[in-house]
Amino acid sequence: MKSYFKTAAIAVALSLAQQASADVTVRLTGSTAFRAGTHKAIIAMMGGEANCKIAHGAIVGLTAATQTGYENSDYTIVQGTASGISGVTTVQCTWTGSATGVKDVAEGNSLSFIPASALPGSNGYANAAVSQTPTESATAKYAFSDVFQAATPTPAPALVNANLAIIPFSWVANKGTVGFTNMTQQAGRALYANGTQPRRILTGNPAHTDLVMAVGRDNGSGTRITQLAETKYGVFTPVQQFKLVSTGAVGSGSIVSAQLWPVGDGVGSTTAGNGGYSSGSTIRNFMSMTSSSIILLDEFGDEVTNGLPVSLVAWMGVTDVATAVSNGAVRLSYEGVLYDGSNANLIYEGNYTAWGYLHLYTPGGLNTDETQFKTNLATQLDNASVLGAAGLRVSQMHVGRQSDGATVGP
Repeated sequence: MKSYFKTAAIAVALSLAQQASADVTVRLTGSTAFRAGTHKAIIAMMGGEANCKIAHGAIVGLTAATQTGYENSDYTIVQGTASGISGVTTVQCTWTGSATGVKDVAEGNSLSFIPASALPGSNGYANAAVSQTPTESATAKYAFSDVFQAATPTPAPALVNANLAIIPFSWVANKGTVGFTNMTQQAGRALYANGTQPRRILTGNPAHTDLVMAVGRDNGSGTRITQLAETKYGVFTPVQQFKLVSTGAVGSGSIVSAQLWPVGDGVGSTTAGNGGYSSGSTIRNFMSMTSSSIILLDEFGDEVTNGLPVSLVAWMGVTDVATAVSNGAVRLSYEGVLYDGSNANLIYEGNYTAWGYLHLYTPGGLNTDETQFKTNLATQLDNASVLGAAGLRVSQMHVGRQSDGATVGP
């Protein structure tokens, strides 16, 4: 009898030990605007790149294994040892947009992730497996969003919210744009209501009759929701945006055609023009190209005119804007205030209002390791060296807002 109890006790002890050191997999989705900052936070909580195996999806124009390629990819997987979590921690990320991420976590929808089998044998950015395909289907428990859940098409079931950082946004015009350097709420509303506006509405010069065209995200994107809330356009009001075709490389290529976004093409494209891109990285690449002679198409793909000189305008997260500007795009000020990532006090003190909270939404009932991972993220994302230009520390804000687009004040 004693032998039986002794054996049983050993079995229980072994089971508990195995549970304590069990490997953990966590999956993240949501906002593309903050993927760079989140990717940095994951590496930081694992003690740096030298302690991590990394694989990520392709970046247009960048095929080498680099930190930039990892941080700006829409699909990533990292494996290492995370602070406070026993065993090996694997973090899989699929960035699809804020509203889409909230919906997928709230409803428990399956998403596509890069599998662990794609990870390289060695650690570090230089050894990362590049251009990996997301072939594993699984659900995520963490959704990053740059908007409040109430502003998304999935306000229920309610998820648990934590505000971890501030996400700044900026307007940007494509390479070759001249004559204007500022966007206003009024100009934004006019542009997204009509799809195009004569350039004179932004320059004040009656001779500028060529068109400015709207390029933007689909309605699963928190970037779009923040934009439409901030400009007082209406977060659920349909927009008029264009789908682009280009030729040549990022930084030196050109836009060939612009089509009013067709019905049935992607998330939210229930009316002509209301569709958009699922990632800021795609728009970022287009903004790095010129558009001096394009073919304009209607929603059916029929040609309206040819040889049209246009300027393109978009609203993006600051890291995507910085990349586009480095390739020739033009950063625009907003309501006369220019934010370039180096002047944080403009946001901390309330002078620049093109920003949203970085919300982390999770379902209730996270286990101990999942809760610890959430705590690790919060710790890392209140660190300026981790955030970089991607975001600002929420603990340093002297102002706030109660909802997307709401008045900013103490």
